[in-house]
Amino acid sequence: HESVYRVDPAGADRWEIHRVTSDTTRPNGLLVSHDQQTLYVAQSEYGVDRKRELRAYPIREDGTLGPHQVLHNFYPHRGIDGMCLDREGNLIATAGWQESGPGPMIYVFAPHGRVLETHPVPADRPTNCTFGGPELTDLYVTTGTGHVYRVPTDRQGVRAA
Repeated sequence: HESVYRVDPAGADRWEIHRVTSDTTRPNGLLVSHDQQTLYVAQSEYGVDRKRELRAYPIREDGTLGPHQVLHNFYPHRGIDGMCLDREGNLIATAGWQESGPGPMIYVFAPHGRVLETHPVPADRPTNCTFGGPELTDLYVTTGTGHVYRVPTDRQGVRAA
């Protein structure tokens, strides 16, 4: 089953694996909110009547997930492939392609799903993104056609701990 799993340490060199979704069929991009309260999942199964959604699952105290909320429905077009968070907790997501819909695009979503910005990508099938540069204000974007772009932004990423 194509699910999302949580991996917990269980002693020296051991891990326990827990399935946390049973309603996903092609989970792709995953992000945890800065406050550790929400798991964002890109449900990205392509095909007729397949779901291509940005979902938000509340994370319970015991690590299980509550029922998801659909923040954005990309159907019938190509949904999210990869995503990252900015300092304010907004989601920056790569989605779309030249075959349908608005085309290859970077989306900026508020934490509750409102589209704040969209930016066309000059190559097909953007696949992932991350912040970099000295101030973490450059957005790096990869594409399925082999391109890597660096774009200065007004947004700022967060340094990994």
